[in-house]
Amino acid sequence: MRLSVRRIEITAAQRAISEMERIGVDPAGIRIMLDKQFHYNFKVEQLTPAQANVIKQELLSAGGEAAISRGSASCRIPFTDAILSGTLKQFKILIEKLKTQPFGLDQAARDIAGALENILKKELCVKRRKDGAFWTFGRRTVIMGVLNVTPDSFYDGGKFLNADEAVSRGLEMIKDGADWIDIGGQSSRPGALPVTLEEELKRVVPVVEALAKKGVTVSVDTTKAEVARQAFKAGAEIINDISAFEADPDMARVCAEAGAPVVLMHMRGTPETMQKDVHYDDLTSEVFNYLSGRVAYAKSCGIDPESIIIDPGIGFGKSAEGNLELIKNLAEFKTLGRPVLVGLSRKSFISAVTGNATAPAERLSGTLAAGAVAVQNGAHILRVHDVKEAREAATIADALKASRADNGSV
Repeated sequence: MRLSVRRIEITAAQRAISEMERIGVDPAGIRIMLDKQFHYNFKVEQLTPAQANVIKQELLSAGGEAAISRGSASCRIPFTDAILSGTLKQFKILIEKLKTQPFGLDQAARDIAGALENILKKELCVKRRKDGAFWTFGRRTVIMGVLNVTPDSFYDGGKFLNADEAVSRGLEMIKDGADWIDIGGQSSRPGALPVTLEEELKRVVPVVEALAKKGVTVSVDTTKAEVARQAFKAGAEIINDISAFEADPDMARVCAEAGAPVVLMHMRGTPETMQKDVHYDDLTSEVFNYLSGRVAYAKSCGIDPESIIIDPGIGFGKSAEGNLELIKNLAEFKTLGRPVLVGLSRKSFISAVTGNATAPAERLSGTLAAGAVAVQNGAHILRVHDVKEAREAATIADALKASRADNGSV
């Protein structure tokens, strides 16, 4: 049994550590009290009534709280979700108690322990393809520069179809502070039609090869396994697959054989159809569970767990309100234990929020504001068109996050 366990909110004791030090609390006492200072809420989905009742009683006995469906006590319902609330100490007690319980609750103990472990991580690592070293995420926001070698992308379509101009643009973004360049040869704007394999290869491979030879870290935005294969030969490091390995059954195998980092994104449908239905009963839960499933699938295909990055898919099959919900709830995705990439640069939801029917070229200020909030809420990577401006905004957001962490927040 595998449960979906995710953190849905955190109430941190602001400045707890520094304030205890300030008033002269013994260091040993601070260590003892830390587990009592920080409070967590988790949502656990699809529990049987028997499981839910045991969890509730055990957490209550530890001093925490558990909210479950009122039909659980009488077992009148087949399943229930639960909201578990408690301190770190209380959850540690719960985990130990569940290990000895029936009804498959030993697995629930492992799932909850894994969720706790992930949200307490200050840094996450992604293994590099070329040298086996690691990128570290969490110290500062990583900036991914967008380079679309397409005629029809919603913002920069047609600007960099010429390979030399594309390479110059990529180098310019590196100079402006990009950590890597994401090259796309097929538009994924709403309503976009697919292009042939031959056309995508013709657009992408020469630019990848030229930038890689200049020492630039390159990712390729593609859903085609053959494009990925040829891109790796040309020097690409990462594959950014908006279909999360669903569009091409060979993609996972190609990436696993290359030992490549991958970005797995949530999207409903295809770019051609994704905005036709943007209703969700519980958007954050559906996106979380989808990405959790795709991470598990990638691992089953031989992808190194430390090579996976996740993307909630801002603008891909979501309403403006849905995009805001995901940005607001990014901290919940930390439970998956993988770096979170967010691509919101100049997207139409920004105009919907501001109430100005502006063209993409006029959405920079909204992009920077949304990006800074995303960083505050848990984004590790921003995929952007405007590298210099995004780098500056992210630097401020990073500084504020560092200050908050120094003051005892988690």
